[in-house]
Amino acid sequence: MDVTSENRVVVTGMGCVTPFGVGLDTFWDGLISGRSAVAATADEVWRQWAPVVAACNHFSPADFLPRKQVMNTDRFTQFALVAGAEALRHAGLLGESGDVLSVDGDNVGIALGSAFGGIQTFEAASIRLSTQNTSRVGARVVSKSIPNAAAAALAMQHHIRGPVMTYATACASAANAIGEALSWLYTGQVDVVLAGGAECLFTPTILAGLHDAGALATSGPEDLSQWSRPFDADRRGMVMGEGAAFLVLETRRHAERRGAQVLGELLGYGASCDAYHETAPHPEGAGAVLAMRRALKSARLDVGEIGYVNAHATSTPAGDSAEIRALRELFGEHLDNLPVSSIKGATGHMLGAAGAVEAVATVQALRTGVLPPTLNCDRPEAGAPADLVSNEARPCPVDTAISNSFGFGGQNGVLVFGRSGR
Repeated sequence: MDVTSENRVVVTGMGCVTPFGVGLDTFWDGLISGRSAVAATADEVWRQWAPVVAACNHFSPADFLPRKQVMNTDRFTQFALVAGAEALRHAGLLGESGDVLSVDGDNVGIALGSAFGGIQTFEAASIRLSTQNTSRVGARVVSKSIPNAAAAALAMQHHIRGPVMTYATACASAANAIGEALSWLYTGQVDVVLAGGAECLFTPTILAGLHDAGALATSGPEDLSQWSRPFDADRRGMVMGEGAAFLVLETRRHAERRGAQVLGELLGYGASCDAYHETAPHPEGAGAVLAMRRALKSARLDVGEIGYVNAHATSTPAGDSAEIRALRELFGEHLDNLPVSSIKGATGHMLGAAGAVEAVATVQALRTGVLPPTLNCDRPEAGAPADLVSNEARPCPVDTAISNSFGFGGQNGVLVFGRSGR
């Protein structure tokens, strides 16, 4: 695919709902402060499988959405609506009517990643049928729970009529959504893409399933906020999170024509599949290496030109070890001098939305010259990257960075970002 100076893809807006609260500034301030959003699980039923979570406790959909819309949407869609609107507003594209400004809605697309969609709605309906003397669940159950519900709601909210696609590739969903949007912009199918992900998987079935698969942390330090421990030798599993994040992507030519502020550049994208196991990553990180190599090739960069890695590192023993091997295989000796961090020590793992939240963090790191920390990595696993930006944010201007996302089924998505004006 021929990339010219005019069709290079830039980031012009970002928005998010995270366990730190609502909004980009709230997220970034929480992240670089070194605080953790991980805490005890409030729901007594869920606590038997997941004693700690990173929940969006400060999010009340009624504060942002009309009552009828709240009734007709699942929580993951509500996250998407709020985060997507912030991203469009940040890009200077949101009119008072809710329409996208200065661009025809036919020429705007949506690429959204979610591992499950509206699973809370679906499970509540199943429980109703099985425990109550009724054969009815309501007319909105399917439309609220179907995986493309959030993307469709965003399209209707903002009158976006271009391609509106939903990607379900486990923990790589949002990264794949953002990466796949590149081709739409390179080939001129659309001028603007709202790309990201949304997820809310706090249900008995999902938590019990992840617990039984050995993925969740069920014990840890006395301080519960320290249970998510990426790359730490004493890590015991991931901590579940929830939320949404979006980036507004457009060609540089289109952004310049409308006088938009450029926050960063999406330089490349790589995807692959381990083709190894339903839940475990390839132990040598073979698929992860392939995705990273493809991303660098797409970005036309060598390994020595990367200045920072936002790692996937979920705090699972197998996953972090495989990523360490992948990074060693790809970067070689350069890894010893390369800053690496995982924000999941602070945010938990948002599964299908993780790639979008971490893409926002990566762009913010390039914009501000501050790298977010890896919390709770007190004793790094043998062989881990030498520079894990441990526990405290670090002023460190860099020009390029990669963001990794690896999921169940061996699904891998890697994004390469560049600093604006580099």
